[in-house]
Amino acid sequence: MGHTNNPSGIREWRAMAEWIATSLTDKPVGMIFEIGPAHFIYHAEHDQDVACVQAVILEDGVVMLRRSREMLLRLNVVDFRSRGLPIYRWLMNGHFEDCTDGYIFSRDQELLAGAVVAWFRDTCGIASPDDLGCEYSLPDTLMPDHEEEEIDDSEFI
Repeated sequence: MGHTNNPSGIREWRAMAEWIATSLTDKPVGMIFEIGPAHFIYHAEHDQDVACVQAVILEDGVVMLRRSREMLLRLNVVDFRSRGLPIYRWLMNGHFEDCTDGYIFSRDQELLAGAVVAWFRDTCGIASPDDLGCEYSLPDTLMPDHEEEEIDDSEFI
């Protein structure tokens, strides 16, 4: 007979790590995945501390994970190429103003998921994954992918 209670939340956090790793696998380039307090409402006119993470899917299976104690802004990156990025190394260089606790580029979704769980559970003191919420956005397509559709470009000439 196993225990029915789980005071330390180990299984909950392990399940969350598995879910995060799956959520970052085989996703389209440009997808943004964010986790933060479940009931947080951002107010631009107030300084608010909030623990959050943001993952951005880059090319070649690379994911950029950013950690912060303040609201992370949506990045408007020039491109999503991963060539030349320092893979598997935490960067704390202040490159992103809103990113207070570093960022990493990685191809290892399980490593990233573990970093997210450790961030919330161990560093920020979040009691349970139930206290967190998630949001994601997929990249927009600028033009439909229909070859048979004729585009009238006369107004652009």
